[in-house]
Amino acid sequence: MRALLLSLLVAAGAATSAQQLVQTGPPPEIRALIEGFIQAVNGDEAAWDAYARAQYAPAYLQAQTPQERAALHRQIVDRFGTVARGPVRREGPEGPLEISIKGTKAEGVIAVYVDDATFRITRIALDAAPPREAAGALPPVPIDRTLSGDELTRRLDAHLAGLVRDGMFSGVVLVARQGAPVFAKAYGLADRERQVANTTRTRFNIGSINKAFTQVAVNQLVGDGKLSRADTLGTFFPAYPQTPSRAATVEQLLTHRGGLADFFGPAFDAADKARFASNADYFAFVGGLPPAFAPGAREQYCNGCYVALGAIVEKVAGMPYERYVAEKVFARAGMASTGFLRSDQPASDIALGYTRRGPRMSGVAGAPPLVPNVAMHGVAGSAAGGSYSTALDLLAFVNAARAGAFPGTRGDMGIAGGAPGTNAVIESSGEWTVIVLSNFDPPTGEDLGTAIARALR
Repeated sequence: MRALLLSLLVAAGAATSAQQLVQTGPPPEIRALIEGFIQAVNGDEAAWDAYARAQYAPAYLQAQTPQERAALHRQIVDRFGTVARGPVRREGPEGPLEISIKGTKAEGVIAVYVDDATFRITRIALDAAPPREAAGALPPVPIDRTLSGDELTRRLDAHLAGLVRDGMFSGVVLVARQGAPVFAKAYGLADRERQVANTTRTRFNIGSINKAFTQVAVNQLVGDGKLSRADTLGTFFPAYPQTPSRAATVEQLLTHRGGLADFFGPAFDAADKARFASNADYFAFVGGLPPAFAPGAREQYCNGCYVALGAIVEKVAGMPYERYVAEKVFARAGMASTGFLRSDQPASDIALGYTRRGPRMSGVAGAPPLVPNVAMHGVAGSAAGGSYSTALDLLAFVNAARAGAFPGTRGDMGIAGGAPGTNAVIESSGEWTVIVLSNFDPPTGEDLGTAIARALR
């Protein structure tokens, strides 16, 4: 299973990216939304308003007057002219659809935020920057597998220092060979206000890499005969509020075919984030949201499915999900610095997340400023993501998996997590393991880790 990077390619039906987690592509509702958006942009103001009334979420529609909707349309047309769609990226279900625009006047990106439960637009933001593909993305990493350890360190350090100078990276990079670190260095700031530097011991939010720990927990309980992949959510929670979802099997939840609602969306955005301090809190919240589709109907990235798996682990093990993972996964791998930290009880050794994805209608030129991401997340993570770890702890997890500590989990893996203000990746294949942790927005951390791993093949 790969990263939280959903690439919708230009041609409908085109093959998906190797970095794409959901191999079946976006649901047809998303494709229709994007194509309708482009048609509406190229139409007149009446066509745009009709699209808005049909496709905006009710709260977003009510928040704008017809005159304001018309002004947004004029702003798009004035900037881009007649438009065509380039690639569309989505970094996890919580992220916007980043539509690359190729216009007769200019190129750029329009970010369209979508509620995946209703396929309605909750916000539109214009981005003054060109798409990353057009800008050339990250520069090539000047290393290869033939270099001595000293030369690899020299080249990689100089490369990363350049990215930091350009404001493109903040975090930790670790490269290991045969399970032993050959390069490990921190860059940038863990706390920009207090000017606290990142170190190799700094703990970062690792996003959906946490799903790998949930998978290990499920595999353990299956191996112990306490759980079956054919068991359903209703087996353990017969009163689960969304009746159709009771039929979702453990296997379907693991493979993103369970159809449960994603907790990200307008309801989560509006909720008091103090409500979300444990997986049990997220599970109660997801239970109040209508499912995205019937279990097994299709494959669609599903944070709600993993929240439900965490609840099942908790029910079967007879202890909180967080405690089970701490005792049966983190402790067994020697991951002493990994855990479910709370943002309302900040530790001194964590990296605060910084994002450029604040709520703004971007008619302002230039990149938006970096702002803390704390208001965008619950105060703690869940079985779907959000624990904190270090690069060295994640290497310990890879090494433990390779040593057979977790049956069903391979040492070779490619997995990433991304959300506003956090991006983490593990790329482990053969003799090399690359781990990148960042407290900036995706996909820079993930792209950097992938590029380093590719250069070492």
